[in-house]
Amino acid sequence: MMRRCFFVLLFSALGGLCAHSPVPLTMAQVEAILGKSGVYVFDVNTPELWERAHLPGAIFVDQPDLRKFLPRDKKATLVFYCANRICTGGSAAAQEALRLGYRNAFVMPEGIFGWVGSGRPTERGRASPSR
Repeated sequence: MMRRCFFVLLFSALGGLCAHSPVPLTMAQVEAILGKSGVYVFDVNTPELWERAHLPGAIFVDQPDLRKFLPRDKKATLVFYCANRICTGGSAAAQEALRLGYRNAFVMPEGIFGWVGSGRPTERGRASPSR
């Protein structure tokens, strides 16, 4: 009985951790949903990287101001990315969105470097401080 209780508690704890871990999406998956209604793509890179290249339609946001950029609809699809697999900003922002009650928060681990390297289309532009 004691052993059963231990496993129930262990799996409950692990389930809680998994519920707050963003699911990774491939670049192909992101490309397939890019520009669709109810999909928001967030770039959490530096202003310099944003200006050089970002995904079409992406929203530039720095993490401390994340709340003001999130949609009201907690069921919206949110995709976060930063520079590459080494960068943790996209995952951290997606995790924060999950903590705030958003249920469809994802991360694109390859980031902007992977996107550019694959030859996919990008946009350029200045990072506005009023965003």
